[in-house]
Amino acid sequence: MTQTRPALPSPLLWLADAPLFIDADQVSRFYDAIARPQTKDGAATVEITDETVKELKGKLELEASVTTEKFAALLAPLLAFVKPSVKATGNVEGTKTSTAGNAVSFELVPVNTPQSQLEALTLLYLTNYPKRIFFSTLQTSPDWRDTKSISAVPRSLVFLDLPSYEEAVQNNSVSTKLIPTAAEFENGKIVPIFEGLLAQNGERPPKYPDKPGKPEQLADERKQYWQWFEKNFNATSAMIAIEKAATENGKIRWIDYRLALTPNGDTLHLHTCPAASYDTGVLAYNFVKRGFKHGLRLVGTLKSEPDLNVLAIYEK
Repeated sequence: MTQTRPALPSPLLWLADAPLFIDADQVSRFYDAIARPQTKDGAATVEITDETVKELKGKLELEASVTTEKFAALLAPLLAFVKPSVKATGNVEGTKTSTAGNAVSFELVPVNTPQSQLEALTLLYLTNYPKRIFFSTLQTSPDWRDTKSISAVPRSLVFLDLPSYEEAVQNNSVSTKLIPTAAEFENGKIVPIFEGLLAQNGERPPKYPDKPGKPEQLADERKQYWQWFEKNFNATSAMIAIEKAATENGKIRWIDYRLALTPNGDTLHLHTCPAASYDTGVLAYNFVKRGFKHGLRLVGTLKSEPDLNVLAIYEK
């Protein structure tokens, strides 16, 4: 009789999907930094302890009664993805495990595909850095955007679930508004896309506040600036602006967006590097237009402003 593996905890389920976009180079470099394999074919070891499970229960929506061993079993599908070539020697299929008291350790063999490396990164964060992994929506607490949290190391790994337009209306929240700011194209030209975005009445964007002044005042002025774009956002216009720039300059090397977090001008800067390897439609129609209508799921690493280096994008 075939044994059915338990499903991943719900906040991780979308890792089982094929990403719309994945930054293979950045995922690989970040995996090397976190896993720190000693040789090209070396292995990394992670350990799940009672303390780790206690830290993650709320983040992963786990029942209070979940034990360390049960949590390890819940991660079985993810473990199978990152090391399918290793035979089972413990209770979790597809892993080498050893149990000592209330701890379960796993040895991860090297993985070479971007998606498998992202899954391995997630596992390493869950087990080694549970305080540095966040699962969030636009409605949940913004603790991951706290300045102190952003400056800590290793960088936060953030899973951001963005709402569909219908969900945003039901929750009376901001919808998924991705404002394209600038992009570099394969001809080497950098285009400030946001300058061409107009309001429906033809009004042009205000001048970007960049005069030196008190940090608090400048931050407030910039919030008001991005509030104009949130208020006047049109997904079709934003999509067309990206497509027009790409038609004139070629495939996209990198493209940045501002994601509206609140109606008050709070935004998250998104840095995306397709490296001229993705069609424009992925970063325009699928990301901006479909994202506004159906929502998106993002995985990325956080840096100051706040700014998210996008590792992968998943469609809903």
